[in-house]
Amino acid sequence: MTTIMCVAQPTNESADASPMVGFDLLDAPQYGDLLNCMHCGLCLPQCPTFALTGRERSSPRGRIQLMRGVADGALEISEVFSQEIYFCLGCLACMTACPAGVQYGSMLEAARTQIETSRFRRNEPAYRRFGRLVRGCVRRLPFAMFERLPLFRLAGRALYLYERTGLRRLLHRLGLPPGQLGQMEQLLPAVPARLSSETLPEVAEPVGAVKHRVGLLLGCAMDVMCSPENEATVRVLQRNGCQVVTPRDAGCCGALHAHAGELAKARQMAKLVIAAFERAEVDAIVMNSAGCGAAMKDYAHWLHDDPKWGERARAFSAKVLDLTEWFDRHGLDTAGMKPLGKVVTYHDACHLHHAQGVIFEPRRVLAKVPGVHYVELNEANWCCGSAGVYNVTHFAESVQLLDRKMANIAATGADVVVTSNPGCLLQLRYGIKRHSLKMEAWHMAEYLDRAYGGG
Repeated sequence: MTTIMCVAQPTNESADASPMVGFDLLDAPQYGDLLNCMHCGLCLPQCPTFALTGRERSSPRGRIQLMRGVADGALEISEVFSQEIYFCLGCLACMTACPAGVQYGSMLEAARTQIETSRFRRNEPAYRRFGRLVRGCVRRLPFAMFERLPLFRLAGRALYLYERTGLRRLLHRLGLPPGQLGQMEQLLPAVPARLSSETLPEVAEPVGAVKHRVGLLLGCAMDVMCSPENEATVRVLQRNGCQVVTPRDAGCCGALHAHAGELAKARQMAKLVIAAFERAEVDAIVMNSAGCGAAMKDYAHWLHDDPKWGERARAFSAKVLDLTEWFDRHGLDTAGMKPLGKVVTYHDACHLHHAQGVIFEPRRVLAKVPGVHYVELNEANWCCGSAGVYNVTHFAESVQLLDRKMANIAATGADVVVTSNPGCLLQLRYGIKRHSLKMEAWHMAEYLDRAYGGG
């Protein structure tokens, strides 16, 4: 195992000086970005995996040094390198803390892409290559469903039947599935009989006069796992004079593919989304999923050097706003809202707070609802452990992070914790069950919809 000492060293190297020995030039971490890290250590207290392990290599600056080592040819893209890069949650708290503006997120995605396309595995024995092939096929299965939404929706149907037929209840009574698999099973949501892609019209008219024509990506996880929250989003926008367009040909945003080192596929999916909303001719794209919104704002970066799509991606990304950004800019109609009579706290989704920099807008929107006592959450922007599919690939570590989060939530005495991302929502609901707390987890759209008397 290679020990990396993260000590800042004087250097005269420029971004063009690197031989990039260990990385392919396509979709590699930018060498200039690797050099920007000053190794000051301000990211360390903000990094969940460093807090869990205390290992330098499990910190942002440690991972950047690993990438630098591969770029310089001092290290290989090895199993240890791969494990460490994928051990990262990608929460991007380090970017908020970094005084040098190091673009850790893009470096992480590029490093994972290099792992997935690396050639070092060809020198391994045949049995190891075969094992990797099998694991790769299993790993690709959920991503294949995201690429083909009818398959993902079919999986949602299976979940609905699993719940509706009583099979889930029976298995729980029998204590099945056992152990960690049984705990992971509790993350599964109750899927409704009809998904939002079936219940919502492609163009939903506003209550009253049309003030804005906005788009909403129904998505994959939001459509299957959070259909009621999608429906609530549309109702809330309608109450605020928005004609809401939900293009059915937009597909998945590609965020999970980018996070998993499949940037080429993510770009293909981004082009489909851009083209769909261009055809929809909307004033803005208002998003209710922090992860999707962050990815869509990042399309300008994903496609910046594409001669056909670069300008289109920049124009598209400039239109993307989180739901709370939209209401903070354009106002929230509070007429007809009913006092909720709740003590409320707020959990910052990582890709809203750290990736998008949307921090104060959600709190200002929360405060507009009458009859609410707001309590600020300690470590509100600390990752809950969901992190895309992290609570599946690293379940034990995700639960450690969740337990820390739930202890802080319980200390608020809140009746409701509000968040703005499907993964966070499901993770927090699991945490409430796990800790037997007498409270609920609501999506921001559900919070507003309930104030209007919906839901």
